[in-house]
Amino acid sequence: MWQGQRAQCVRIKLFRGSKLMKHSVFWLCIVVPLFIIGLGSLAYYLLQNLQPVPASVPPAFVQPTIPVAGFPLPSSQTWTLLITGDVIPARVVNQKMVTKNDFRWPLVNFYSILQNADITLINLESPLLINCPITNEGMQFCGDARFAASLAEVGVDVANLANNHALNYGWEGLGETQELLKKVGIVTTGFASTVIPTEVEESNSPTIQNLNALDPSTNARDDFFHCERDIYCSSFIQKEVNGITIGFLGYNAVGQRVDRKIIQKQMSAADKLVDVLIVSVHWGKEYSREPAIDSIAVDDPQELGRLFVDWGADVVVGNHPHWYQHIEWVDNKPIFYALGNFIFDQEWSQETKVGYLAKLQFAGSEVVKNKLEIIPIGIKDYGQAFKLEGEEKDKVLEIIVN
Repeated sequence: MWQGQRAQCVRIKLFRGSKLMKHSVFWLCIVVPLFIIGLGSLAYYLLQNLQPVPASVPPAFVQPTIPVAGFPLPSSQTWTLLITGDVIPARVVNQKMVTKNDFRWPLVNFYSILQNADITLINLESPLLINCPITNEGMQFCGDARFAASLAEVGVDVANLANNHALNYGWEGLGETQELLKKVGIVTTGFASTVIPTEVEESNSPTIQNLNALDPSTNARDDFFHCERDIYCSSFIQKEVNGITIGFLGYNAVGQRVDRKIIQKQMSAADKLVDVLIVSVHWGKEYSREPAIDSIAVDDPQELGRLFVDWGADVVVGNHPHWYQHIEWVDNKPIFYALGNFIFDQEWSQETKVGYLAKLQFAGSEVVKNKLEIIPIGIKDYGQAFKLEGEEKDKVLEIIVN
């Protein structure tokens, strides 16, 4: 390199004889190479001694560590619960599933959403029967037995069976529903037509355990959780996720007044056995945007919801109005008064064709309030749910939040 530069400088001296030219040659041959050498040395030093500076991350995208009892919680103890509104695969919904021979049809747009939650809880407001009559009218609901497999495939883990249509085909119909769900891996709470087996069922995580298997010396089995064919108390099951035990109870307050004494005993007993207690309840006035009573639902949802929290509920999931209603927080415990319809054929009004799903994130046994995800949904073609977007989505969110 240097020989080439020197030769070039010699050639310039030979052919350019003026003083001005000689002065220019001095700068070209001496100063410029030194300047280049200096820049190269500086670049080498910087590359060897300085670490790259990471781009700044906007604060909104930084996930903070969630403190629990003053200590950061391991990410392995976080988990999610997804809850839905009324699932009624009856009348036109059932007729369409059978005609299409497609029992995934009502839920096909929600497979990824429901499957991505650690636990998915639904309110199943219709028996599932092998010989369900096909009809598009009436108030005696049932859905085809094959819909049970679709519920399991989409990711449903727990079904509440305490509601005013669960017994449309008697205790026998409810028992058939329980057996169909059990065969596909879905556990049930609420009404119980048969005594759930007491042994712990073997399964992959999350594990399933029936709390009727309690030590008999506690009397909890006989006094609190033995609810065969009893519309006033709830069967009780639990699941485990990442070392956190979650219990489920379900009650019906439509067409009957709830027995508060029984509920308080059950909830207080259950609360001592689990880390998180989820209570489903069928309550309130139909077709109302606010929680209210009426002639067939005489228990005030707001009063009951707050009592349930006092008695140990960590999450209260209400349904029955078929219109979505707001969420109330009591001691950092959410009360969902109604999530509207999720699967139903009520095409006759805009309000009954709109609802929402809610995905809750937990840090151990605590709900992380600012991580609550609301997913507004619509219903089309008499029974197929889909995600709302744009102005319709924003309208639902505004009403729920406010």
